Amino acid sequence: MNSSRDPGFTLLELLIVVLVMALVLAVSYPSLSRGSASIHLRSTGRDVLNTFRYAREKAVTEQMGMRVTVDRENQRLVLTDDLGDGNRTYVMPSDVKIHRIALGGNEVMEGPVPVRFLPNGSSEAVEVLLKSDSGSFLRIISDPITGGARIESGSGENFR
Repeated sequence: MNSSRDPGFTLLELLIVVLVMALVLAVSYPSLSRGSASIHLRSTGRDVLNTFRYAREKAVTEQMGMRVTVDRENQRLVLTDDLGDGNRTYVMPSDVKIHRIALGGNEVMEGPVPVRFLPNGSSEAVEVLLKSDSGSFLRIISDPITGGARIESGSGENFR
């Protein structure tokens, strides 16, 4: 049993393993970050949708008009009654932006956009287009007759 080598790993073998692990991480990281950005966009979309649904519900149950003001400049939504009382604010996360707002089918270029929800359950027709930093889009659409809202996903800025 005359062995000139001790059992174990050489420095070269350890360096090769570390290099392979670094390469695997470098290749998989962009894919993982895109997935988390998509999940965050959907989560933010659900928050906006729930704000619209809450405004409709409150208008119907309390029999008073409610208003959600969509503010693209300040990247936030503000929920109030028609008199401006009961202010609740939802601030958009930094990696998701309000990209476009259309009220009644017409794009609104500047200023906050108030969306009214009426006691009979109806609302103004509004479309809010959200854009994530990764380039994904999500549209929240309010139905003027029922006052309900839904989410649509898309891949391009101009999807309609």
